This record gives sequence, structure tokens and C-alpha cells, in this order.
Amino acid sequence: MNKFNILALAAITASSSITLAGLGVELGDGNSTATFGSSGQDSWIVDGIDHLYAQEFYFRRAGDNDEQNINSLTLLGQALTDTNPFSDTRLDTINSLYTDGNGIEIETNYRIRGGTAGSNNSDIAEQITISNTSNSTISLSFFQYVDFDLGGDFSDDWGQITGGNVAQQFDDEFAASETVVTPIPTLFQMGDAEDMSDLWINGQADTLNGDSSYQGDVAWAFQWDITLQAGESFLISKDKSIVPTPGSMALMTTAGLLGTRRRRA
Repeated sequence: MNKFNILALAAITASSSITLAGLGVELGDGNSTATFGSSGQDSWIVDGIDHLYAQEFYFRRAGDNDEQNINSLTLLGQALTDTNPFSDTRLDTINSLYTDGNGIEIETNYRIRGGTAGSNNSDIAEQITISNTSNSTISLSFFQYVDFDLGGDFSDDWGQITGGNVAQQFDDEFAASETVVTPIPTLFQMGDAEDMSDLWINGQADTLNGDSSYQGDVAWAFQWDITLQAGESFLISKDKSIVPTPGSMALMTTAGLLGTRRRRA
């Protein structure tokens, strides 16, 4: 999706299907809802089970000593839309545009598609557009951080990253998968969720280490190292799904014992 025009967006907010909104919103479709709070996406409920603890986006300019959560930036505009009103009247798409006030604009777009009741299937398509609105070249690193708690718990999962762009996570009943359609991330990392969450806003510039599997409280991250010329944009396109997978814990038989640490506060 191309960057939406803020003036045009403001002009159509009287429409019943599109409204400007603050943070703390919910999308819904079929058997699924997803909520977005002050740090990013903080739930994905499918047939009554919340499978997601957090998804957040961070960036760091070249030369900076720490990352910033994009939700800490200035929100220029936000639109909620119902793209399939004849089958489900709830809002199912959120489009947000942020700026750091110094030449970087980041637009995020999420669209949820739920399955039929009881199917335990759901899908979220995502696009992120990073634009250089300055007159100079900008280099930055952009990060996606994901912490699924499949089945509503956190200590019994196993995950892997394959091909540099596909993350998969399993527990005894469900599987989550994310495919980065384009472009392939520069780096990736899968590991313990608490350790992974400590990578961000910790007073130092972090680089992902390439670890591709973990068992326990799984989380993962992707990193894109980007150089944008003046006026140039960079588009990331991804798709996530949750499906039921009875017996998927058999995949863990060679991976060792389950992690049992306490959930972080």
C-alpha cells in the first residue's frame, strides 16, 4: 500500500467505515480479534484463545546507540477500515503513519482475516513502508520482534527460522508461521523471550546473532539494514497465520526438555 495522504484521510473521516483513532484499538474478523496498544500489537485471540504476547517494531539510525519503538514516534494519522462489510461488519484493517520529525516516516498496515468459528485458523497480513522524506541519505536498521504464547501459555513451545525469512513456532495444539514475502531480512534471531525483549532500548546498539531455533518461551526477531536516498521508500511485506496442529509437539522429541521459567512482568 502506498503512503496515504493525511489531508485526504482527514477529509474522509466522516465516513462510517474509516475513522481516525488513537492507540488501543481492536480489529476483528470471523473467529478472531487483534488489539494494538502503546507498544504495538498485544493480543491475537482466535476462538477465545490469546496466542500473542507482543509484536513490536524498532529502528535505529546509523551511529545511534539504541533503538526506538516506532510507537514512541509522532503519530501523524491512523485509519481503521472494514474491507469486507458484507461478510463481517467489524473493522479489520488498521493503517498508521509515524514520523521521527527528522526525515523518517514509517507506515504500518495490518489486516486480519479470521476463520469460521471453531476452526482455530486466522491470518494477519502486514506491510511496513519506511520512507526518507529528507534531502539527504539516511541509513538505519529496522527490527521486528514477535513473542507468541501459543495456546495461551508460554513455556512449552518450539520454534525455528528457515531460509532467513520464515519463522515457525509450535506447541502441542497450535502452530504459528510468519513468512517475510519481501525483502529477505538482513539478519534474524530466535531465542528466549525474556532475553530477546532485553535487546531493545537497553542503551546499546544491538545486532541479531543468527540463532535459528529455540525451545521454551520462544520469541524471534528480524532485522533489515537499509540505506534510503532522499525521497526513497522501503517496503516490507509479511504474512502471519495460526492453525491447529494436533501432535506438533512430536517435532520437539529431539530438542530436549521444555523450559519452565516464570513469565516476565
